[in-house]
Amino acid sequence: MLKALLKKQLLAIAAVFTQGKNGKRRSKVTAIAFAALIVYAVVAIGVLFWEMSKMMCQPLVEAGLGWVYFSVMSLMATGFGVIGSCFMAKSKLYEAKDNDLLLSMPIPARAILFVRMLGLYVMTLLIEALVFIPALAQYYTVAGVQVASLVSGVVLLLVLPLGSTAICCLIGFVLAWMTAKVPFKNLFTVLGFIVFMVVYFILYSKVNEYIGYVLANGEAVGTTMKTTLYPFSQIGYAAEGNLLSLLITVGIWGGIFALGYLVISLTYFRIITMKRGERHAKYKEREYKSFGALFALFKKEFLRLIKDPMYLLNASMGTFLMVIIGVMCWIKGDLFGLSSESLGTLLGDPSAMLMIVALTMAFMTSSNTIAACSVSLEGENITLVQALPVDEWAVLRAKLYLHFIMTAIPALICGLTIALVLGLLWWEVCLVLATALISSLLFSAFDLTVNLKLPNLQWTNEIAAIKQSASIVVSMFGGWGITLLPLGGYFLFGKYMPAWGYVVLCLGIFVALTVGLSWWLYKKGTKVFKTLSV
Repeated sequence: MLKALLKKQLLAIAAVFTQGKNGKRRSKVTAIAFAALIVYAVVAIGVLFWEMSKMMCQPLVEAGLGWVYFSVMSLMATGFGVIGSCFMAKSKLYEAKDNDLLLSMPIPARAILFVRMLGLYVMTLLIEALVFIPALAQYYTVAGVQVASLVSGVVLLLVLPLGSTAICCLIGFVLAWMTAKVPFKNLFTVLGFIVFMVVYFILYSKVNEYIGYVLANGEAVGTTMKTTLYPFSQIGYAAEGNLLSLLITVGIWGGIFALGYLVISLTYFRIITMKRGERHAKYKEREYKSFGALFALFKKEFLRLIKDPMYLLNASMGTFLMVIIGVMCWIKGDLFGLSSESLGTLLGDPSAMLMIVALTMAFMTSSNTIAACSVSLEGENITLVQALPVDEWAVLRAKLYLHFIMTAIPALICGLTIALVLGLLWWEVCLVLATALISSLLFSAFDLTVNLKLPNLQWTNEIAAIKQSASIVVSMFGGWGITLLPLGGYFLFGKYMPAWGYVVLCLGIFVALTVGLSWWLYKKGTKVFKTLSV
C-alpha cells in the first residue's frame, strides 16, 4: 500500500515534466523546449551559487575553516529550501484534491501524510541541490576529492532536506489550523506572506555584507555555529569527512523529520476532514443592478483570485514584488543599493539610468503569472465555462483584464516612485510609465496565449496548475527572456543611439508583440479555448 502511494506521488511530480496538454505525453519539440527551459533555470541558479561559493571557499579552506564554509552554505541551502517549499506545504498536505478519495479507501491517514511529506521532500531536495551541489563542487576544486568527503557530501545532500521539509510541513500545519479557526483567513495568509517577503528581501540585499563578515571573522562565526547553530556546525565537520559528525547530523535531521511527522500526524485526520463553516450571508433587500456578461466574468475571476491565497500569492508575485521594491526604494533613496550617480559611473553613461529603470519595470511585470494559469484552473469545470451563453472572447478578455489590472496598477505606482526617487526628468518619467503600462499589456496577452497552448486541466491539486505546469515555466522564463534580451542588446548596440531612443525602440517592439498576440487570441485563441477538454 505504502509503495503504491509513493509511486503515485512520484508519478504526479514527474507528470509536471512529462505530461502535456490534455494529460498526453508532450511532443518531442515541446519536450525539448521544456527541457531547455529547465536546464536554463538550473544552470542560472547553479552559477549564482557557484560564484557565491567561490567567494568564500578558498579563503576559508586555506585558513583551516572549511567546516565553517560548509556550515554557512548548508544554512543557506536550508533557507533556500524553506523559501522554495513552505508555500506548497499547506496545499500538498491538506488541500490535495484526492484527499477525500484516499480517505474513502482502507488507507490510514498517517500513511497518506507520510507519502505527502516524502513528495514535499523530493521537491525540497531538488531545490536545495541547486545550492549544495555547487558548494560541494567548489570545495572539491579547492581542497581536492577524497573518498570520505565525497561519500559524506552525497549523504548530506540527501539528509539536509529532511530538516527543511519538516519546517515546511509544520508551517503548513500552522496555516491549515489557523485558516480553519481564524476569520479573514485569506487576508491573514497574504499579510503573513508580505511580511515574509519583506524580511527575505532585506536579508537578500545584505548577502554580500554577510559574506564579507564571514570572510573577515571566520573564527568568530565558527564559535557561533558551535554554540547557537550546533547542527550546522556538525554538517560542516561531516562534509570534510568526519564520520562521527556525519552520524550526528543524520540523527539530528532524521529526528527533526520524524518529530515533525509525529506532531502533524496527531491532528492530520481531524484537519483534513474538518468542515470549515462559512458565515451565512444576511439577507438585505436591495435593487439588483445588471452590469453585463463581461463584468460578471471578470468578477468571477477576481473573486477566485482573492479567495484563494495559494493562487494569489504565487500568481501575483510580481504585484507584491513591485509594492515591496517601491517602498524600499522610497525609504532607502536608491535602486538595489545603486543611486543615479553610481549607476551612471558603473555603466559609463549617466543617461543609461532611464533604460535600467524602464527594463526593470518590464522585468517585474513579467513576474506575474495570473493569466498563465487562469485557463488551467478551470480544470474539470472547463465544459461548464464553455457552455455559458457568452462568446469565448468575453471569457478570455475577463482573464486578460484581471492580469492587466493586477499588474499595471502596482507597476505604475512603483515606476513613478523609482523615477521620482532617482530624479528622472518629466519626459523620462513618462517613458518609464509607458513601459510599465505596455509591458503589463504584453505579458497579459503572452501568458494567456501560453496557457491556451499548454493547459493543464487534469490536476489533482491546484498547486500543479499554479506553480508546476509547463505554461508557468514558459511564462516566467519567456517573460524574463523578453525583458533581459533588450538589456543585453543595449550593452552591444546602445552606443549607436541615446538611452531614450533605445527605450522607445523597445516600446515599439513591445507594442508590436502585444498587437500580434491580441490578434491571435481574438482569431485563434477563442477557437482553441472552445475545443479544450479534460
